[in-house]
Amino acid sequence: MVRVDLHVHSVASWDGHAAPRDVALRCRRLGLGPVFLTDHDTIAGALELSRSDPDGVVVGQEVTTAEGELIGLFLDRPIPPGLTPDDAVGLIRDQGGLVYLQHPYDARRRCLAEDAVERLAGRIDIVEVYNGRSPEAANRMAEDLCEILGAVPGAGSDAHVLDEIGGVYVEMPTFRGPRDFLAKLAAARIVRHPSRWRMRAAAALGGVWTGS
Repeated sequence: MVRVDLHVHSVASWDGHAAPRDVALRCRRLGLGPVFLTDHDTIAGALELSRSDPDGVVVGQEVTTAEGELIGLFLDRPIPPGLTPDDAVGLIRDQGGLVYLQHPYDARRRCLAEDAVERLAGRIDIVEVYNGRSPEAANRMAEDLCEILGAVPGAGSDAHVLDEIGGVYVEMPTFRGPRDFLAKLAAARIVRHPSRWRMRAAAALGGVWTGS
């Protein structure tokens, strides 16, 4: 089993505050991995990590489209900002990546427009049903949307500083590649508000704290 926080930022993002290497170290200390690094409009930080640990990083990008944001996971190449959501999704899927709709109802964020969500309904692989920085009401609405779309539920801290990492994570079987990840994520367990000291203790002992 592995624990993964699907939505994490580094200083490669314009609003991030931690170096990619420090993000990876914090994840390791908490027993989280691989690292899902999803910086705004760049994959530079994720590529920096993957050069030293190719199996320990999933390259992601929070893409600014002409109608709001979405995330691409398992990327090889960056997605240019400012494209239509349809074109951005096409570029994500063309390289074998997954489309992850994050914080769809958080009014404080650049959410993907409702019209775009409707157009892309059959091409959204994962909906973030729990975002560590979103209000509970927005997360509940995201759960409903995930069910309506028939997508797979995901969760992430949306960490921009080190202390936010692991505020929510997904516990799931070890995976290899995007399709295997998606299949196993469907049966994963989302752990919200875990005890950080218990996570660190379990990681130090080589185990996985299940949150119980």
